[in-house]
Amino acid sequence: MNADDPLERAIGEWQRKHHIADGDPMIAALGLVRVYLQHARHTDNSQDSAIPSFEDFRGTIELLDRRSKSFITQASDLVGELRRFGQNVERLNRVRLATLLVMIALAAVAGVLIGRSI
Repeated sequence: MNADDPLERAIGEWQRKHHIADGDPMIAALGLVRVYLQHARHTDNSQDSAIPSFEDFRGTIELLDRRSKSFITQASDLVGELRRFGQNVERLNRVRLATLLVMIALAAVAGVLIGRSI
């Protein structure tokens, strides 16, 4: 965190105040806003550029909101698929165990029958 940047200090204070972890998705969204603002600052260094209007900033935030909702939907779909995959693996492992036990029982019966016939 840059101590000279008031936005980063304010975000850090907000994060500590509300006990928000570093990996929280809201921190990522604030990181995107920070990138936007830093980009706007770089363009402000030239004398010809103006500060982005409220409408431009609002449009950017709305775009970030739509993209984050899309990301959340995709992430929840992925988590659901991973859960189903885990359940399928558990089912397959149970079937494999049952098959192994049946094969062991059949081999033991065959061994006993072969031993009696000898």
